[in-house]
Amino acid sequence: MINRKSRLISGLLSGALGFTAIAQDPAAPAGDQFKAPANVAAAPAEAAKTESGLASLVLKKGTGTEKPSATDTVKVHYTGWQASDGTMFDSSLQRGQPAEFALNGVIKGWTEGLQLMVVGEKRRFWIPSDLAYGDQGRVAGNLTFDVELLEIVKPPAAPKELTAPADALITESGLKSKILKAGEGEMTPGPEDVVTTQFTGWKADGEFLTTSTRNPQPSQFKLNELNIKGWTEGLQLMKKGEKRRFWIPANLAFGKEGEAPAGAPVGDLIFDFELIDFRSVPKPPPPPKDPSAPKDVAAAPEGSTKTESGIAYTIIKSGEGDASPTVGDLLKVNFKGWDTNGASIGSSETMGGPMALSLDQSPIKGWAEILKMMKKGESRRVWIPENLTFETKGRGAPEGALTFDLELVEFKPKPIAPKAPVDVAAPPADATKTASGLASKVLKAGTGKRKPTATDTVKVHYAGWTTDGKLFDNSIERDEQAQFPLNQVIKGWTEGVQLMVEGEKRRFWIPVELAYNNQPGKPAGMLVFDIELFTIVTPVAPKKIEAVTPPIEVKPAKPKEDKPAE
Repeated sequence: MINRKSRLISGLLSGALGFTAIAQDPAAPAGDQFKAPANVAAAPAEAAKTESGLASLVLKKGTGTEKPSATDTVKVHYTGWQASDGTMFDSSLQRGQPAEFALNGVIKGWTEGLQLMVVGEKRRFWIPSDLAYGDQGRVAGNLTFDVELLEIVKPPAAPKELTAPADALITESGLKSKILKAGEGEMTPGPEDVVTTQFTGWKADGEFLTTSTRNPQPSQFKLNELNIKGWTEGLQLMKKGEKRRFWIPANLAFGKEGEAPAGAPVGDLIFDFELIDFRSVPKPPPPPKDPSAPKDVAAAPEGSTKTESGIAYTIIKSGEGDASPTVGDLLKVNFKGWDTNGASIGSSETMGGPMALSLDQSPIKGWAEILKMMKKGESRRVWIPENLTFETKGRGAPEGALTFDLELVEFKPKPIAPKAPVDVAAPPADATKTASGLASKVLKAGTGKRKPTATDTVKVHYAGWTTDGKLFDNSIERDEQAQFPLNQVIKGWTEGVQLMVEGEKRRFWIPVELAYNNQPGKPAGMLVFDIELFTIVTPVAPKKIEAVTPPIEVKPAKPKEDKPAE
């Protein structure tokens, strides 16, 4: 069962670096042969249990003696059920093909559990949610698996040359490489080409990372969509059929300790690549020109003002007074944007109203420079060079220089961040508690009588702290009510907000299992929230459409009468 939370390389590399493996498509529920075991809900008394909480029971003894390590690749058959209701959500047996994957690229319960097994063994695992996918998502909560270990596949041996030899080729960026097998012809891929490759990678100390050679098909990806700069640069040096070894410095890989994304390998990396083929991809036609695009969208006209950084602008409408925004102020801005061909790149109108932002959080670098020069109510047309557009360009971000019409609707000092409550560490004695463990205390009585349901959408102000008093999120400083459906938030919010009436303000102490369950990148442990409920928005049922014309009666055609023979 692949850990879908750890896809770090743009979702492009099937099996790359172990933690980027792509899961098999979940199988549809099957018949009695995949019926949940009688003890699916909880491990029996005779099951073995590890310190992490993983429980298991041997169903069939193995024939081997060796156990896999966390860096080994294994071949298994398995079936998985949700412990809560016995729903079967995935099975390699139903697909009729064993699954093969690296143990460092799956959920924690599998990484730990498979290392307890020997080849030929079949074992049932009861995996708590914190060792599976957590309590959010389609496959949530505790899971139960039957796993049969068919084979342990040892990783390829590391190269003898863990550092680049003296005769290695080196580029200006510091990427080093050595040709292991010459390729064909003179053509090499371009940055926008799609390449077909096989690769194997190791850390600088020789620890195995990943290989594509065990996948059913070679890997394919577009070079300019990779997050490993050394791959993008290195593959453009290769010819079709060539094999080459690369020594990739940390700054062209995922970075050094403290820089790399969580779970990614740090430091220098080594990769062997074989370039099987490459092809260019036709560029899609440019988007149509927006009818509202200004005539001078491609370049600033004569007479426009230019800043030292290269931004040009003209004033469309003068503002009020002499004051302008400063860093820390909260702004509301209307905007329309176009690329140099006049294609729309978005507007505040399509967002439903002005964008709220502060100068230090501007999505476009050039906006901050212009907005701090403007007055309330002022409008400007701005031509921003490419180097002052997006700080980091996501996939699909517009290229080149951009043109915007900006209107500064208003600005004011940013509201003060709410302070942590004195009882942030634990609920007080007078807090009420539900059966799930959710504790709460009313801070301000409401004015309404109606309470929301789990399918309602609500508008609220909120602030959230960890139990050490650290504020991790709030709507107060944004000066904007948050709106969301109650069935799309953490369990503690779904349950807790349903206790409230409009106008009420309440403090919640949400236990970890009703919060983020210690998911990576999320605030950990019990969380404390102050929530003020303003509005309940009930979904409107679609109106029944009555027929406006009577139904037409369709009569069958009469059978032809056979004429008597002459």
